[in-house]
Amino acid sequence: MAGPYTITPPVQGQPIPSVGFGVAVKNAITDLDARASAIEGSQQLVIARGRRTTSTGNVTTTETGVLRIDNITMKAGKLYQISTGPINMDGTIDNDVGKIQLRLSTSGAATTSSTIIGYMRQTIDNNAQSNVVSLNEWYLSPTDATVSILMTLVRQAGTGNVIVFCTSSGDILDMVVQFAGTDPGDTGVVI
Repeated sequence: MAGPYTITPPVQGQPIPSVGFGVAVKNAITDLDARASAIEGSQQLVIARGRRTTSTGNVTTTETGVLRIDNITMKAGKLYQISTGPINMDGTIDNDVGKIQLRLSTSGAATTSSTIIGYMRQTIDNNAQSNVVSLNEWYLSPTDATVSILMTLVRQAGTGNVIVFCTSSGDILDMVVQFAGTDPGDTGVVI
């Protein structure tokens, strides 16, 4: 990449030769555009995040919202990583199964009927000692869009109640959306 740029200013009252001025300006603009594209394509930035510090209510078979992040700007052909810190899922009955889902909407606030883009489930093997698991999902945006992402909780199997346990002092639930760059395409080999 070129630079710094030495552009000879035109002499007042004289015609501006494209070789001495216009071409140099064009080259500088082209170089700056290439640098901006390289920066945009290589940085991984946190573009949105949400935090919950209070527990959910008891949840059974009715899917319930836990944490939502709105107004996330996404670009077509770009990858985004949606991840959480530890999710402290607990239940009232041994061996019930709880499920956390990520839902995405491009038309306003995400709801429990929005598109599922990822999930995790776990068996609550001991109701006296909760399990703690994180969730990580990749999303390839098909279009430029402003999106909303909702984390939900539901009891998938069993007879008791499930909750996401949160406190402000140690069991904080964070959800983060990161820009991960231009999609390189699927180059994996299925074996």
